[in-house]
Amino acid sequence: MGTSMVMWHKRRASRGQALVETALFLTILLLMVTGGSDISTLLDDHLNIVYAAREGARVGSIMGANSNADCAILGAVQAALADDRNVTLHDIIIYSADQNGLPISIHQEEEYTGATQCDPTTGQPTIAPIVNNWPASVRTTTAFLEDSLGVELDYSYSFQFNLLGGGSFSGADHAVMPIAVPLYPTPTARLWRVTPTWG
Repeated sequence: MGTSMVMWHKRRASRGQALVETALFLTILLLMVTGGSDISTLLDDHLNIVYAAREGARVGSIMGANSNADCAILGAVQAALADDRNVTLHDIIIYSADQNGLPISIHQEEEYTGATQCDPTTGQPTIAPIVNNWPASVRTTTAFLEDSLGVELDYSYSFQFNLLGGGSFSGADHAVMPIAVPLYPTPTARLWRVTPTWG
């Protein structure tokens, strides 16, 4: 075998090795880019869930013992997540929270499916709650004794590229706020007429 043939075989092997290395590098690079995109979208959607839970708790705090409170909470949560295509909301739980922000017990909560809508004419949910143990009428709004209202959102996130075959991620987030105490009218001050005395 001549020198030129040996050189030709070496060049051919070198080209093949470069092609394999490029293919491996590009595969790893694409996996990193798509995985990073999935993780960044998950984090962004998680922030949306946290915001939706806070909005629900804020509205629930303002509504207090109003009979339409639950519908207002459901509407606030769903409005906050209206543009989120990757998140599926499974449950919305409205509960009485302890000092750590956790549910006091299952006997003091209202649980709705994530798709529950409200009837605009009655102001009541169109689907009955799964758990119905803490209606708005029993929530305490007395000053210094007011309940803390928590809103928990159970959801799943669907990965866009699904590289690992998992498909989705499930999670839950909650927010808690004290129920606002209604402002009571201040007592009307008596107007006293002062008659000057001349001495």
